[in-house]
Amino acid sequence: MTPDVSVITPVFNRERLIGRAIASLTNQTLRNIEILVVDDGSTDGTAAAVARINDPRVRLLVHPENRGIPAARNSGLAEARGRYIAWLDSDDVARPKRLAVQCAFLDANPSIALIGSAARRIGPSGIPKLRLSRPPATHEEIVAKLLFRSAFQQSSVMGRAEVLREYPYRSEFDVCEDVDMFIRLTRDHRTANLPSVLIDRYSHPGQTVRRESARIVEKKKILLTDLLTRLGIDASDEELERHVLLANVKRTPLDRAFLEWGEQWLAGIAAANARMRLYDPEALAAASNRVWRRALSNAPADYRAPLLTRGFRKVRAALW
Repeated sequence: MTPDVSVITPVFNRERLIGRAIASLTNQTLRNIEILVVDDGSTDGTAAAVARINDPRVRLLVHPENRGIPAARNSGLAEARGRYIAWLDSDDVARPKRLAVQCAFLDANPSIALIGSAARRIGPSGIPKLRLSRPPATHEEIVAKLLFRSAFQQSSVMGRAEVLREYPYRSEFDVCEDVDMFIRLTRDHRTANLPSVLIDRYSHPGQTVRRESARIVEKKKILLTDLLTRLGIDASDEELERHVLLANVKRTPLDRAFLEWGEQWLAGIAAANARMRLYDPEALAAASNRVWRRALSNAPADYRAPLLTRGFRKVRAALW
């Protein structure tokens, strides 16, 4: 019988975590699935831990040496037999109804090629964070957000097998390979995100985003160069660096000069889109203002409020 869903879990040296991820898949309410675990040359007991799982739906693929995450994802794509393909990273957990809910959505919405969901983040101590990761819902909002940062929780993604195989992961993106794929796929196919929390994402010191921050910035700059060029913006290397910081700022204190630049930069993007008409204006305004407000949360309180109001109006004025 053809599986409804093939779930692909790439893994490298996650002996302690892989069992939790796989258990969340074997306990899904949707039973007609296969679980492809791609061990990318682990040097610990990861492969043995997977081999001990007593469930015929679990298939283990082993790379004899570490080939990197794009190769591991592509090996899973090549072996998957399901109508749909879903992803789950080895350090995350799928909630019991995740696959059933997403499968039903894709069955009912043939125009949608890829679907994601909201996620609950779990801190290193195991305590859930209060704030949910709620991604943009509509295709227009997703495309606009990709101009700044990922619009999907990678571990929540499910798509049509025949479509996903058209967009293999590129080896030159050893990090940000998922964002690269999302950008390419959304140019040709419609996508969506469900508001339901269908996965739990766990934070820990060994995550790629923590270990490879410098390379992540460099790969994001490559992706941004293409996106901004399509808008007619010839960004300098300094502007690309600043765009990445503006879109991904967390607890980095931002001074007045940077924020004033950010205000002008976002208005310039809106004006460029008014000329090129690549993005839905409302969706781009929403994405830009989320970036702007998040940046201002790291601004000194004495000028946060006036900049917030002035920046919001300037971005809107550029649009209309």
